Amino acid sequence: MQILPRQRLAAPYPSLGYAAWVIGVLFLVTLFSQLDRQLPALLVRPIRAEFQISDTAFSLLQGYAFSICYTLMGLPLGRLVDRAVRRNLIVWGLLFWTVMTAVSGVAGSYAVLFLARMGVGVGEAVLAPAAYSIIADYVAPERRGRALAFYYTSLAVGSGASMLLGGWLLGAIPKTGMALPLLGTLPAWRICFLAAAAPGIVLGVLLFTVREPLRREQGTKAQQSTVGEFVAFLKQHRATFARLLTYPALLAMIGYGMLSWAPALFDRRFHMPASRAGIVLGAIIAAAGLGGTLIGGHLSDRWLRMRVPAARFKVALVGTLVCAPLAALWPLANEATTAFVLLGCSVLGLSIAQSAAPACIQEVCPNNLRGQAISVYLLIAGLLGIGLGPTLVALVSDRIFHDDAMLHWAISATVLPTALVALWLCWTGLRPFEATRERVRGDA
Repeated sequence: MQILPRQRLAAPYPSLGYAAWVIGVLFLVTLFSQLDRQLPALLVRPIRAEFQISDTAFSLLQGYAFSICYTLMGLPLGRLVDRAVRRNLIVWGLLFWTVMTAVSGVAGSYAVLFLARMGVGVGEAVLAPAAYSIIADYVAPERRGRALAFYYTSLAVGSGASMLLGGWLLGAIPKTGMALPLLGTLPAWRICFLAAAAPGIVLGVLLFTVREPLRREQGTKAQQSTVGEFVAFLKQHRATFARLLTYPALLAMIGYGMLSWAPALFDRRFHMPASRAGIVLGAIIAAAGLGGTLIGGHLSDRWLRMRVPAARFKVALVGTLVCAPLAALWPLANEATTAFVLLGCSVLGLSIAQSAAPACIQEVCPNNLRGQAISVYLLIAGLLGIGLGPTLVALVSDRIFHDDAMLHWAISATVLPTALVALWLCWTGLRPFEATRERVRGDA
């Protein structure tokens, strides 16, 4: 029997207990996906030495090798998310990026490592659109901000765990390497990639405990949307989406730009080895990212209950106000402790602002457009943030300062103008966001 739109709206949501289990499983899978994404930041020195490459060439491994495939594949996969069984899409993506992460650990050349990083991007491209769509169908709107925020903490915790794991392994593995069955003696940087790939099969099995939820909030037209309808929707609300889809990309440029080079900065500026800096950075990123995301989710739902205009988007403005000045100042600190503290406060604000974006998109998109909207959001964030962020810092360092020791100035010089533009987008986006929200609610 076909489920009609109004029946979809009236059908009860699954129990909070099972919804929490689903979010927990997706949390673990997403946390795992972050391990290999941030890991290369700790491995600048050994990978550059292994393949005799520059900062710019390394930044392409960390940035565009991953982000181009991650973002471009996200568009067709986002369409698939709106049509297919989302849980199964995540399973296949997980298995593929697990294999590609393992290949990164045994790559014999820069070209093979580059291709493996591209493969990781392909595998991970389906995860976010599918996960956000699943969670939105498991959790009622009044609880959705906190649910999405909790899930979003997996990004921060995963990034921190990547630094912690990598730092611990780099310190624990002898400089001469470690012997592994069938693979022989491998250096620490290769073992780090293999360790990041290890949990993949277990998580794939765990995903089969997630049931595909009923699709909700599709409005009076419950049919699958076409690309033309999606584009028309974006054009109709261009003032909202021009800001809502761009500000996270600029913040991603800041985040990936500074965090990708943070271990190298502490190495070059304060002579702190990556094994030590990784552990400290991992703890800071995990704690500040977790705290900022939970604060953002709490504010989002609280302000929505209080009927604050543009409640969810206003959270993005608050977070950006906290992040912007500190992100430009921490690289210039004269001693390591001050730099760590300022960086932690910057990550706190960044997490508040970034975690608001998925909830904002769910708020102003009908159900049958959410997968595509999240894919476009990830496309822009991937190309500008994950891709351009690390590379822009490297280009400024290599081409303008011509000195590895000037990395701190390169980070600050790329962060400041980007942060100012992000602030303007958030400030001017409040009114159009609220107008779009009211229009979409009226059509549901």
